[in-house]
Order: sequence, then structure tokens, then C-alpha cells
Amino acid sequence: MKSILLIVLMLFLSNIVFSQDYPYEVDYYDFINYDSNKLCFYGDSSNFEKLFKKFDRLIKEGEGQISVLQLGASHTQADIFSSQLRGRLQTFYPGMNAGRGYVFPYRMMRTNNPFNYYTKHTGKWSVCRNVERKNCNLGLTGISATTLDSNATIKIVMSKKNQIKYNFNSLKIIHTTDSENYEVTLVNDSMLLWKATYPMFGYTEIFLKEYVEEVEIKLKKTKPTQSYFELYGICLETENQGVVLHPLGVNGAGLYSYTKCVFFEQHLDIFAPDWIIIAIGTNDAYRINFDAVKYKEDYRELINKIRTVNPNIAITMVVPNDCYMRRQPNPNTELQVQMIKELSKEEGCSMWDMYGIMGGYNSSETWNNANLMTSDRIHFTTQGYILLGNLFFNAFMKSYDKHIENNVVPLKKE
Repeated sequence: MKSILLIVLMLFLSNIVFSQDYPYEVDYYDFINYDSNKLCFYGDSSNFEKLFKKFDRLIKEGEGQISVLQLGASHTQADIFSSQLRGRLQTFYPGMNAGRGYVFPYRMMRTNNPFNYYTKHTGKWSVCRNVERKNCNLGLTGISATTLDSNATIKIVMSKKNQIKYNFNSLKIIHTTDSENYEVTLVNDSMLLWKATYPMFGYTEIFLKEYVEEVEIKLKKTKPTQSYFELYGICLETENQGVVLHPLGVNGAGLYSYTKCVFFEQHLDIFAPDWIIIAIGTNDAYRINFDAVKYKEDYRELINKIRTVNPNIAITMVVPNDCYMRRQPNPNTELQVQMIKELSKEEGCSMWDMYGIMGGYNSSETWNNANLMTSDRIHFTTQGYILLGNLFFNAFMKSYDKHIENNVVPLKKE
């Protein structure tokens, strides 16, 4: 009986949810290569089968959480593309919203903060990013904020304008956990259920008594040896089944920016992702003397760092978008396409060819004329990022659709 119900469910998903070429409508433009919008597998795809089976379990049994991590630069820090993708993943089937995920108080560094939350802080903080030549230790998030003020606070408030409600009942505060760091706790003690710090992994976990949409943390000096606090980021989490997508982006970052981060592997273990989307590369190729071989070596080094923590993780490499360099189309992106394609085959990763989907060389001019890219022809408008998020989601769903088709067991004739 159970197997029959499973077959019926699979058929339902295949025929109803994925009956269209594109599971969700996307805006149509005659210059976009919609036929190229897919996850390309040039080598072993077994790691994605593991990911798809987690989606199966989530849909069929309503159990489990799927952690997705998008690693990138300015496209990711803005969290428009990733926010659209997060929303699609969390709403394509009931009960898929497992929370907002990673946040950082970007206002400390006077830079753009994602639109779906805002932060306030007290105390004097100094910020270090992986694109700078400062002597500081960084981790997976590529950014840190340090203060000497033992009374400093950080407040995080989810935006009321979010189409999806993101409340949470726990926080993972990623920070340096040596004996010289201040303790971190809540401003409102009545919200605290329990708290624990894990020095080996580098974070403090705080559980709340109820689900909330805002929280304020504070620092506290509890020992004479404590003299500072160093923050790498905060994860807003829930106990709900579903999908959570963490956008880790630093404006101007390249592959080399992340491979030098000493706590990369330690912090990756905190997020425990099932799927990593690497959306890095524009800044690597933004130079006249671009070395494609070195780019490939840097990319492989980043993949190896990820696989050191989880050898079986699903990885998608996003080909950088067409862009301008010195007021001319950047010819280096075509070299990146070839390098990423080779890595896809050699490392068992999937590839999403954003460059080819856009239309290839000099397509950024066309996208700019359609108000999908800004005048720098590097970054996208809000409309452009939302379109890309929808396209990427559809590409993923096409692969998941094939997984379902391949796993539907035909009914036996009586």
C-alpha cells in the first residue's frame, strides 16, 4: 500500500508540478537563450542524486532541512538574486520555509545591506573583508567585525515588506571563541531558553522561548582576560522542515579572496550545506592579463577546501555574466566558460551558464537596453536579478524533474 501511494505521489509531482517547460513563469525576452537554461553535468552527477533524494524525503515525508549556501561577491551581498531563489525553493511545495539563514550587520562598514532585514548597532566596530590587504583572520563568510567595547550591541529586524515571513527561534553567532573574547548573550534575558558556546567549532548557539522577527544581542565581560569580540556573522534558524539559503557575499570578491580565509573549513562545518552555489568569477577576470589556467587552479582549490569538509556535497558553478571592462565587452568570460566546463567534468560539479543564457559576448549591452542591467554593464537591476533568480530556479527544477521521472516505478499490470 505504501509503495502505491509513493508511485501516485511521484506521478502527481511529475504531471502537475512540472508539467510546463518552465515550472514557474518568467518574463520573456527574445535575446535570452531559454533552451540553454539548465544545470549542465559533464561528469559524475551522483552528488546531486543525494540532494534530490533529500528533496524527495522533504516533500513525501515532511522531514528534514536542506541547507543551501551561495558563495559570491556583489551579486550575492545584495541578496536579490539569492532572495528570489530562496523564495522559489521555499514556496514551490507547502511546508518548505526553514528560515532566512545568514545575516551580517553590513551597515557597520557603510555598504549596501540586503533589503529583507535591517540592523542597528552600538559601540565602535572595525571591519575587515577578504578583498582587503589587512592582516586579519577570516572564515567562510569573508568578513569580520571587531570591537573592544564590552557593552556593544547588535539588533537584527526582519523587514515587514518581505513577501515570505521569516521568523526564527534560534541563532548561531559565529565568532572567535578564545579566552580573550567577550561572552555574547541577549539584551532581553526573558527571551532566552538556553545558550551554549562551542569553541571547537567557533560559534555560540542561542535558543529562544518563542519565534520572533527581531532580536538584539549584547556583549558581556565575564572574565578579566576578556578584551575584545570578533564577529563573522549570524545565522537566523528555525526548527521547521524545509529549505534555508545562506547568501555569503562580499563586494569585489574573487576566488582568491575565499581561498585565503583560514577558518573557511571550520565555518563551513557550522552551515553544514547540502548544496553550494559558487557565484564567483567576474572580479577574477576583470583584468587585461587574465590567466585562465590560474583561474582554474584557484577554482579547484576552492572546491577542494569545500570537499575537505564534505566530499559528497552538491556543487553548482555559475558562469560569470557578460560584463564590460574599460567600456568594452570583457573577452575573458569566454575563457572562464571553458575552464568551468572542464572543472565540471573533472570535479563532478554542475554548471549554470549564465553567460550563454544571457546571449553571450556583449549581451550585457542588450540587457542594459532592456533595463535589466545597470549602466556599468556589470551589475543587474532589481528586475534583472529577479529574472536570473527565476531562471536559476527553473534550471534546478528541470534537473529535479528528470530525477523524479527516472525514479517513478511503472505500475505492474494485473
